[in-house]
Amino acid sequence: MGNYKLYRVDQAKKRLVIATDIHHCHMVWHDTVSDDRMSRLCEVLNREYEKAPYDGVLALGDYSLDHWAWNEGGSFLWNPPVSHTDLFVKKYLPQMPTAWYMIPGNHEQYGPETWERITGRPREYAVSYGNYLFLMLDTFGGDLDPDHNHDGCYTGLNVAFIREAMEEHPDKRVILCAHDLIINRESEEARELIAENPRILCAFTGHTHRDNTLLLPSSWRNLPVFYSGDFSYNGGRGGQRNWGYRILDLSGDGISTEYVRV
Repeated sequence: MGNYKLYRVDQAKKRLVIATDIHHCHMVWHDTVSDDRMSRLCEVLNREYEKAPYDGVLALGDYSLDHWAWNEGGSFLWNPPVSHTDLFVKKYLPQMPTAWYMIPGNHEQYGPETWERITGRPREYAVSYGNYLFLMLDTFGGDLDPDHNHDGCYTGLNVAFIREAMEEHPDKRVILCAHDLIINRESEEARELIAENPRILCAFTGHTHRDNTLLLPSSWRNLPVFYSGDFSYNGGRGGQRNWGYRILDLSGDGISTEYVRV
């Protein structure tokens, strides 16, 4: 076992949910206060489970505006500080039907110890799920525990971690999960890793609040990137509400995914 945490999830349902950009905070979007949005999130994910059970939620960051460059700044730098991530974990995760596997977004600039104390997860780790290995990546790992307001420091893919995990699980198909993947800020080593490894099937990301699919350039082996929406404010649909989540169905033959708007 390598120098990273590995969670083994029973692949009973062959189905996962992917959620991102929830932003539990002080802001009001679409005429809905945050606690009402969070209650709605719990409602729709419980309803989805009742309709077609799933084995867990892969959560891709931005549960809050705990660290934020604009307006009144991130709530964790207020006096007194408020961690909406901590409030979300304590109040709303117990209402969910399955475990959440959380990674930080650019608005959760907590150092490793604080992040793990709040969420029970490292900032970066792996999830083994049947024939698949989900690499839960921290691409905003710079300037953590800041004493000033900013919107996160992009650090890119941890190539050493990805290689180590793939070497330790040579028979598994690999799926990358990150808050964002910005290829023009990535290293040549990261590009080569993806270009040379067809075991890496795709990436799931958040950050943009959109739900489109992007094929990376041929130099990146046209890797599919599935953006996974939001449960907060609109990211490019003409101001219309775009709340939702992704469903990911897995089989021995491959994967399928769709964005479910609510």
